[in-house]
Amino acid sequence: MKTLPITLKSPKIVLIGGGQVAKQKASVLIKNGIDFRVISKEFLPDFPECNRSIKEFEKSDIAQFFIVIDATGSDSVGEALFELKKEKNFLLNRVDKPDECDFFFNSLVVRGDLKIAVSTSGKSPKMGQIIRDRIDKELPYSSAELLEKFGKERESGVVNIEKIDRETEKLCKKVYLIGAGTGDPELLTIKAYRTIQSVDTIFYDHLISKDILDLVPQECQLISVGKQKGSHSKKQSEINQLMIDEVEKGKRVGRLKAGDPYIFGRGGEEYLFLAERGINVEVISGVSSSTSYGLPPTMRGYSSGFSVVSAHLSGNRVNLDWIELLKIKNHTVTVLMGLSRVKEIKKRADELNISETTKVLFISNISRENEKRVSGELREIIELSKNVDRPAIIIFGEVVQLDKDFNRGDNFE
Repeated sequence: MKTLPITLKSPKIVLIGGGQVAKQKASVLIKNGIDFRVISKEFLPDFPECNRSIKEFEKSDIAQFFIVIDATGSDSVGEALFELKKEKNFLLNRVDKPDECDFFFNSLVVRGDLKIAVSTSGKSPKMGQIIRDRIDKELPYSSAELLEKFGKERESGVVNIEKIDRETEKLCKKVYLIGAGTGDPELLTIKAYRTIQSVDTIFYDHLISKDILDLVPQECQLISVGKQKGSHSKKQSEINQLMIDEVEKGKRVGRLKAGDPYIFGRGGEEYLFLAERGINVEVISGVSSSTSYGLPPTMRGYSSGFSVVSAHLSGNRVNLDWIELLKIKNHTVTVLMGLSRVKEIKKRADELNISETTKVLFISNISRENEKRVSGELREIIELSKNVDRPAIIIFGEVVQLDKDFNRGDNFE
């Protein structure tokens, strides 16, 4: 079958039928701003508002139209239309009957005046829809604005091919900052999972669990760029450049980050770096260990607020400014990257006269099979920390008393 996908300018169409198939075709025509008329004896209650005629189809109904869509599924209507074609030239589409069609509907991706048509020549509309949806997901919504800009420039007599090339290429470059959560693959968002399945290259941190890495398709290139205390790791500048290099190769890039990219994950830094270089960036949030550790950070009678802090600053510096928060009554403080700083934390807490009976809880490998929970009081924090593995968080506050009630597993110590 020889076909040529074309774009018709302001076509006038008559649609025959008022059922589910006709409703779908009418919705497409409305979405594209097409002038059309619908003819049927009956219409579905939720049939879209349009130019409808409740009547039997007659020969005269197509007098003013060059395109006819038969969505009735009726052989008698089809036979009548074929007889009419002997008298009048018009293009006919009989839905789901490709051998009886003069033209086919394409699955369309629409961004303003930018339209991408996917045609299967009527062989598999469903396949066309799937491919259309994949393109739709990847095509930036701002492409309509860019096309409008180019159109205005063209109207004014300005056509800068190099500029069009440059700005269109810039539009299509994309990096995903993906929150991988706490390690349990079932805690990934659906969007994170789908993105992991679709990118060409993934840069991942050392905290990403094997279970999540196992979800990455074999054809996707996996590159470890994790920063790990006490071992060689790539600098942030190197990671940034690696992402740029892959994007410039035309690759779809995923940056897989533990927890949520924006919670002490340098996601903000990476976003700005990429955006400032004209790369489209999408952030996909993830479950953070700072709030998802099996205890309510706020609970009436125990905590009326909570803070999330990091004990680690750039350049391997320690952050202890947050310890004043431990003086606040009914307040939960969650400390990330603090396991290796417990001696400094204890010393500073003593200097500030923080109560030694302040409740403390260590949780390592949150949501994973080897999760471990160790609780006690501030006075024992150094000894408690010796029983904890990395990665771990530290929780201070009265809610720690509830850990046995909320987490009754065998891993409690």
